[in-house]
Order: sequence, then C-alpha cells, then structure tokens
Amino acid sequence: KKMNSPIAKYIAAAVLALCLWLGEAELRAEEGDYYRAYLISYPETVVAAVKEPFQWQTDDWLKAGGILAAGGALYLFDEKINEIVRRNKSPLTGVLAEAGNTLGNGYYLIPTIAVSSLAGYVLDDKKLEDTAWLSLKSVLLAGAATSALKLATQRQRPQSGNGKEFWNGSGFSWHRDSFPSGHTTNVWAVATIVAEQYKSTKWVPSAAYGLALLTPYARMHDRKHWSSDVFAGALIGYLSARLTLKTTPRLEVLPNPELGGVWINYSF
Repeated sequence: KKMNSPIAKYIAAAVLALCLWLGEAELRAEEGDYYRAYLISYPETVVAAVKEPFQWQTDDWLKAGGILAAGGALYLFDEKINEIVRRNKSPLTGVLAEAGNTLGNGYYLIPTIAVSSLAGYVLDDKKLEDTAWLSLKSVLLAGAATSALKLATQRQRPQSGNGKEFWNGSGFSWHRDSFPSGHTTNVWAVATIVAEQYKSTKWVPSAAYGLALLTPYARMHDRKHWSSDVFAGALIGYLSARLTLKTTPRLEVLPNPELGGVWINYSF
C-alpha cells in the first residue's frame, strides 16, 4: 500500500538508513566508535537547534527578522507568483521541472546517499563517505521538522483551488500538507552539505545550489506548492545542513608519521 503520510515516508527512510549503518558498520567494525558517536549526534543536533536562538546576537536577530519579512512578503504574493509561473510554462520548463522533482524526491535521494556512502568505502574516499553520512543526517532531521510543520500548519496545495490560507479546513489531515515543501527541504539539505564539503573546487558550490534551485521551481511549476512553501523548505534544509556540519563527528584521514601511513579519526 502506498504511504501517503510524510511521517511514514521518513520512517521508511530511517529504516533504510539503519540498515545501511548496520551493513557498513559490520564492514568497518574497527571504526565502531565513530558510528556510535554519529548516532549519538542526532539528539545532540536537535538540542543544539533548540539552544541556537538563545545564543544569537543582534546581527543574528536582524537576519532572522529579514528572513521572516521575506517569507511574509512571499505569502502576500503567493497567488500572483504562482500565476506568473503557470503562464510561462513551455516544453523547456517542463523538462526543468521534471529534473527538479527528481532531485528532491526522497525515494531517489536516500538510495543515492546510501550508494555514495558505500562507494566512498569501496573507493577509500573518506570525503565522499563523510559527505554521504552528513547528507543522510541532514535530510532526516530536516524531513522530521518539515513533517511536523505540515501537520501543524494544515495548508492546502495550489492545485486544490481552495486558497493559500493556513488551517483552511476542519480537523487535521495529511492531505493539507503544502507548507513547507518536502522536496525543496530534501534537496537543500543535501546541496548545502555538498557545497561545503567540496568548496575547494570552485564550480561545485555553484553547481550544487544551481541544481537545488530547480526543485522549488518545479514544485511551483506543477502547482504542488506556493512560493512561500518552497522558501520555507529551502530555509529548513539549509539550516539543517549547517547544524549538521557543526555538530556531527567527521571521518578524517590524517598523516601518521609513526606508522608511515594514515589513520582514521573522528572529530567535531
């Protein structure tokens, strides 16, 4: 039976992640300490997210206010923006939208992350492996936040024709799940990790963020989301990635002169 609940989808993703963790941990039994620290870092990142606003300075609050203002402005013009996107459809925009929808689809994204992690192990590419584990954590945490907001805000999608308002309808329903955009959350949760991990290669950050922009466009193009939905999704994905990078143990390959080779360490 198809799972319509976002929570069910992320539970399935979490199960896949656990299976991947068990399989790779068995291959890398000598690095068990890293994997234990990695799992423990999940609740630690959640706690860090809760504490973060209490540590903000004036500049941080000004940035937050600016972001809220931008989101509010998009909400006011949601219908006009979506109408502009709808009126400017073409065969090319259809191709771009299809690509954007694929990039943000968790059913493709999670297996891609899993394959990247295993490829990093097989090729002994620690950066690739590290990027995969960071991406997995970022997607799962961002997805959990997105699912909670979908249930709390009860916003109907543009294609329903019932308006852009929140809490539009009686009771709670998973069918009123427009805010925020899950696809956009997913792709920005990964793009931010990739851009940071490979920032020494000049074209990678631009390519990562450029591709990530296709997904919010695709969701508006197909009338799946409002502009404020995709804005919120991108913000959640970005913030989840930044917190993940800040609070997650890392696989490193460091020179070890005493052994005449390298050794693996994990650090925050």
